[in-house]
Amino acid sequence: MTYITYTKRQYSDCKKEKEIYSLRPLENQKPGDNCKEENIHKYDEPPKKIPYILPKPSFMPSCLVRTSDMKPVKGSEVQEGYCALSYSWNQSGEITKNETTGDMERNDEGKHKIIYSSKTVLRTILKSRDRIPGKVKFVKFEELIQEICKDFNIKYIWYDQMCIDQTNDEEKRDQIRQMHHIYRNAYCTIALVPELTVKYSGFLSNIAHTDYISLVEAQWMKRMWTLEEAIMSSKIIFIGEETHCWYHQLPSLWFPIFRKGFFPFDICTILHYAHRRTSSKKHDHVFALANIFPGVMDKIEIDYNQDIQTLMIRFYGLLAKQDICILCFGRSDRYKTMFRTRRSVSTQYCDKSNIKVDIPIQKFNLPSWTGAHGEHKYWAIYKTSFRNYTVNENVLQVTCAGMTNGQREIINLNLDNIIIKIPPFPQEDRRPFWRLVIRLQPQGSTNEKLINVWRIEGLKPDTKDHINIMKNLNNLSHFMSIKKENLLWSTTCTTSFSFHGLTEPLGKSARCVLLAGVPFKRRGVIWLNFTYYPILKKNGDYYKAIGMCRVEDRDEHHNFFDGIPLQKQTFKIH
Repeated sequence: MTYITYTKRQYSDCKKEKEIYSLRPLENQKPGDNCKEENIHKYDEPPKKIPYILPKPSFMPSCLVRTSDMKPVKGSEVQEGYCALSYSWNQSGEITKNETTGDMERNDEGKHKIIYSSKTVLRTILKSRDRIPGKVKFVKFEELIQEICKDFNIKYIWYDQMCIDQTNDEEKRDQIRQMHHIYRNAYCTIALVPELTVKYSGFLSNIAHTDYISLVEAQWMKRMWTLEEAIMSSKIIFIGEETHCWYHQLPSLWFPIFRKGFFPFDICTILHYAHRRTSSKKHDHVFALANIFPGVMDKIEIDYNQDIQTLMIRFYGLLAKQDICILCFGRSDRYKTMFRTRRSVSTQYCDKSNIKVDIPIQKFNLPSWTGAHGEHKYWAIYKTSFRNYTVNENVLQVTCAGMTNGQREIINLNLDNIIIKIPPFPQEDRRPFWRLVIRLQPQGSTNEKLINVWRIEGLKPDTKDHINIMKNLNNLSHFMSIKKENLLWSTTCTTSFSFHGLTEPLGKSARCVLLAGVPFKRRGVIWLNFTYYPILKKNGDYYKAIGMCRVEDRDEHHNFFDGIPLQKQTFKIH
């Protein structure tokens, strides 16, 4: 979509002042599936507008656009507040590459469209009414913005095409460093999302609802610069072709970046959104994000001629130094739903681990600890007190206790030998369920630990149970010795391990390490005694970070690793 269509008579829900609350989204669930949808109505003009006089913020941009005549004015001469514009650059006109400079340039041929409302005219002679269709006006991008600003009562607006001299490299560098101030101090941000639309329900399909999926799939949600603009903005109005909505009308847990009071902007949430976005210039992957993290932009040189690989490594190194939670990532489940290639579209019910996807961040050759080969979770806010680590270019060096299989043999079970390995299933004692557990007695400790392998609720294990037992025992054998005499059937357990979120299998012979000295807890989740630990996999002279292992301790007063002697080591993660 190169040009934008704006209909003057728009759908809106001005009465819905409170956010739509939705619980944590389930896998394969669509936005809004578990929240109450309310019907919206059409209005000839926006029912909720920007206040006519806006308070002047402490920071003012160097340049603003006066919307009455679309002329640039000095920000220092404006004595009231302003709004900012957020849009996808390639929807503002024809984007072509300058063969001489190599830069991408915009050519606006005036094909943006404004559709005016139809009118009813009373004919006095025949005492009838005639419906006059609304006219269509083709305009340039600036005229489109002017019309929207007129409808929403905006007197001054900032946007890059008119407020930054695109031929002045020094001014562009200065404005990039000021971008977070510009959007943070704007009274409101106008987000142009032409794909935003409505869906209809009811017997006659006459009840309209905001289509949240159209926002998820919009170009605006895929661009890197709009991420910074959304995070920094205090309020946002999303304007589509025939509908608009305010930020508080969106489901909070599906769109946490629009709800600053609902979700803190932790590193995992930001990188979850950033890694799935693109930019016209590769360097903007860094420049558009650096201002979000305090102090990072000051250590970044804004130069589009520098080596992109060196810039990316430096940026992620600065992030890791600020927050080791960069290690909190897992398998790309949601990304694999979003970025399926045409070959995999028909494989709707196949195993997601085998789906071929094209994730934007993976076009860069980044170290495993950046999470570029996985997916950071935006609903999980992690915390840890661990600080004993350093970052040197590609290498994240961690010194802590690690749990590993050492030189012990990995058991490599299969369906042919699993029945021989596990003890006989209790046939006489009919209980609601049985657990296969590993009995672990740490040396010098009197506390016995029962590690859950698999729970069986039927009369006896079937093939599916044997497959899961086999997988779990193979995984656990990377980190502890498993002998037949240590396996037993029980109705209780003290600890459960989950390796479902890893970016790749542990393998049959690879040396793997669970970083027991780097525990992560989820903030605010006090009813679940879950702890998350990074998993490393030996890769030549270095280790590769492949995700997190979740450990559930049934005894909230004890940690699984209490009483287990583990040697402190230094791990170099590449």
